[in-house]
Amino acid sequence: MMGRHNNSKFVAVSLSLLLCASLTIFLVSKRESVINELTECNLNSNASTFKSFQGDFYLIDEEGLKVSSHSILDSPSLLYFGYTYCPDICPFDLMRNSEVVELLDQENIKIKPLFISVDPARDSPTRLKDFTSFHHPNMIGFTGSEEQIDSVKNIYKVYSEIPDDSSKDYTVNHSTFSYFILPQDGVQTYFTRKENSQKIADTIKCIIENKGASSKIS
Repeated sequence: MMGRHNNSKFVAVSLSLLLCASLTIFLVSKRESVINELTECNLNSNASTFKSFQGDFYLIDEEGLKVSSHSILDSPSLLYFGYTYCPDICPFDLMRNSEVVELLDQENIKIKPLFISVDPARDSPTRLKDFTSFHHPNMIGFTGSEEQIDSVKNIYKVYSEIPDDSSKDYTVNHSTFSYFILPQDGVQTYFTRKENSQKIADTIKCIIENKGASSKIS
């Protein structure tokens, strides 16, 4: 009786350990499979690099409404930080990002172009709306209080600096990365100013196809 009980206990423990080991192997192989699938996408950096780029935030949209990060990032998005008074860099980068949206649209892939201001003192919702609609009809701009902008900048590790002598004609030094973000998975990769619209579109298409992500804008 005792020996039979011990044998049953041994079998139960063995099965439990076997199941745990199988689950671990499955999860590891699944993770490696995703990484390997995205290797062909030739990313600047894979998604694991951006694990810390997470957090909830609130901003003000072009209609003057307070919106959450969940509603802002509810579909595949191409995100850029800048300001509407930017003399050259921001307009150039946003026109390129708009071309990316159009190239992907031709492939029946929908992504949302987003613009977050790093100059909230001057970038009102009305000004943002005029600015983004000039670049693309689907582009959405966001502003907020200084604290709200600082919060989202911290999440995405964005640098910006407004000069102490903030006259009406001041320029803002800021980083110029564009981030590709999936609703459930967060930041997938970033793009620099050196990359053209076709390369960015090809990379985004590759990520979406390999991850099976939904690319429908609701």
